[in-house]
This record gives sequence, C-alpha cells and structure tokens, in this order.
Amino acid sequence: MKTRNFVLTALALIVTATVSATKIPTLNVIPVENQKAMVAFETAKPSAVELSVKNNAGEILYYKKSETPVDKMLMVFDFRDLKDGVYDVSLDFNNCKINREVTIARNQLAGVGKQERAFDPYCTLENNLLKVSYLNNDQKNVLMNIYQDGKHVAVKRLGKEMCIQQAFDLSKLESGQYEIVLTSSNNEYLFTVSK
Repeated sequence: MKTRNFVLTALALIVTATVSATKIPTLNVIPVENQKAMVAFETAKPSAVELSVKNNAGEILYYKKSETPVDKMLMVFDFRDLKDGVYDVSLDFNNCKINREVTIARNQLAGVGKQERAFDPYCTLENNLLKVSYLNNDQKNVLMNIYQDGKHVAVKRLGKEMCIQQAFDLSKLESGQYEIVLTSSNNEYLFTVSK
C-alpha cells in the first residue's frame, strides 16, 4: 500500500511539474477600483513583450515594449479619461498575440471579454509561388491584400477554416517588392517579398 501511495504521489508531482513547465501564456484584466484595472501577463518562457491598448478606430492609446525578456508583466491602468466604448488590450510575444476586449461605461470598467489567441502566419515567396500558412483560431474570414509601392494589386479571400495553407502563382506580376497584408478579425500581419 505504501508503494502504491508513493507511486501515485510521484505521478502527481510529475504531472504538476509538466503542467507548470508547459503553462499556457495568459493575459488577465482585473478590476481593482471603479476606474482602474490591473493588466497581468504570465508565461513560462521569458520573451520580449509588446503591450498596446487601442480604441475602436484602431488608434493606439498606449504602447509599451519590454526592454528585456520577461515572464511576467503587471500594470495598472486608469480608465477615468477614456470615453465610453470598447477597447482592445493586446499583447504580442514569441509570434503569438493575445487580445482582450475591455468595455468602458461611465468611466468605469464595465466588462472584460474572453482571451483570443492568434499565432503569426507564415508567408514566403519561392519560385514565383507565394506560400501562406495560418492557424486561424477564431475561424473568421481571412483576407490577403497585395500592394506594390502603395498601389493595391490584388485581394484574395483565404476563407475561415481553422488551418489555412495556400499557394498563389505570382509569375504574371512584374519584378519588384510587394507588401502582403493578411487580415483576420482584430489582427493584421505585414510581409514584404521580392520577386
């Protein structure tokens, strides 16, 4: 019986250690006073972190980038001067983005939306084939726009499947540098390729 208890205890410790080592990064927005909220980020592996707060028009109201890799970040925001509306709190790290919507009503934190995770897509040009791969967690429509020198060249709907993997023949486009913009819900990704 003692051996069985020891094995079960050892197994529980191994499972706990494994779960702690593979901890999924989290972004929490917690009300601390009527007009203030604490934004807390935690991950198992330290990395450079960018935190931003945007309004509905996409204007950046706050931005901070860590100078060194961090595994935790705690900040208190005062919402007293913000107009009523919905704001996006976004954290970028290790090719991953976590977004949370925050609703302000009567200068107070009225609601916090669920965490939405997005992983950066992969985009490369090889032998006139533009290859795009994207894990579309929120399964919303993904658009790809192609620009050359600020001029819109093409648009393509990539769909809303969970796993998007597509290749596009760009052999008919003239030589030069192109900007590829992938857009999905709140996220926008920019790639530059040369042909």
